[in-house]
Amino acid sequence: MEAGLQTPTQHVDQDEPHVLLSSNVLNAHNFEESYRAHGSVANDPFYSISSDAAGFTPGTPLKVEPTTDTSLYTIPPNLSLSRFVYQSKTSGGSKVPVSAYVLWPYVARPCPDGHPVVAWAHGTSGVNSECAPSNIRHLWHHSQVPYQLALNGYVVVATDYAGLGLGNDAFGNTVIHESLMGPAPANDIFYSIKAAQIAFPEISRKFVVIGSSQGGGGAWSFSEKLLTEPMAGHLGTIVLHPVTNLLSLPPQGPIIPLLLLLLVPSLVAKYDGFRPEDILTPEGMESLAAYQALKGCKSVLFQLPAGPNTIKQGWQENVTVQNHLNHAASGRKKISGPLLVVQSKDDPVVDLGTITNAVQETATMFPTAKIEYHILPNVTHASAMYAAQRREANWHIQAQTECWQVL
Repeated sequence: MEAGLQTPTQHVDQDEPHVLLSSNVLNAHNFEESYRAHGSVANDPFYSISSDAAGFTPGTPLKVEPTTDTSLYTIPPNLSLSRFVYQSKTSGGSKVPVSAYVLWPYVARPCPDGHPVVAWAHGTSGVNSECAPSNIRHLWHHSQVPYQLALNGYVVVATDYAGLGLGNDAFGNTVIHESLMGPAPANDIFYSIKAAQIAFPEISRKFVVIGSSQGGGGAWSFSEKLLTEPMAGHLGTIVLHPVTNLLSLPPQGPIIPLLLLLLVPSLVAKYDGFRPEDILTPEGMESLAAYQALKGCKSVLFQLPAGPNTIKQGWQENVTVQNHLNHAASGRKKISGPLLVVQSKDDPVVDLGTITNAVQETATMFPTAKIEYHILPNVTHASAMYAAQRREANWHIQAQTECWQVL
């Protein structure tokens, strides 16, 4: 997906290489600044913690804002909002603070043990700290998923993911968002549920997990994680067009250059000796520098030059990339609980064949796994979240209870 440069209008030099930006990139940057509910996360005390927080175990709420000012957001008027910070773990097992929000229905579905919960795992918003859905006026996916869930009586617990929101840990170290790393958002989902149950005792201990795109891969990894760390109350997981393994997508696909720009920062942070120029061309390095200098999110990303000329041929053969993405992959592992996978037939981002193979191979390897697979015709990536709402609503959750007849 290549964005053509317009007339250059501004240079950026914020401890980054001298970068020439197009008017399209600058307009996208201004747009992203306009949709922040509380301004920059760097200026919102909510997105910071003290050194005392380092000692708490994963799943512990570190900060709770029970009532968030919804006048700063564009959510439906009969919903309310909370924000909280909790302790999670990176894919490597290190403790890391993560921010999240809770979207409350005006009237929740009646459940004997509290309000029914859906843990929502969002699709890619970016990799910089400014890209936290809890600080975006429409919570990033608005009526595509979270608004609809809350309007139907479910409490939505939504992690931002580590590195989005809180840019530093308790010791002041930079938190790098682990983009496209399934086990990382799986941890963030897992511990957001535990922390929310502590912070908000009125919610049910029964829950469903739903994830889209990047979050779909994380939700799938969550169902795998439950085998080694069971969590009582899990009723099922729904994944929409999940990114299971970047190496499984067509290597010259139009979305690959953009995804590699998101991936590089975590590769640099995790692997000594890896250099961005190992897989990026000079043009790609310029796009990466601009993205990091602006602390951009998805709108900026999609306006950067990012085509075949920005990535090196054979990038997928880089040993570090292979090791990382194979460790990051979801699918082809045993799962816990029922899993519904929904994929768009005409998805330009996540290849239909890739997901079909992942589902079929997982079902073949683990015949007792409860996997249901649905393909949506005539819809693409983002529109699938709308098209799948009826399918989700009619999906019967195993271990049904009085208030969880269907989702």
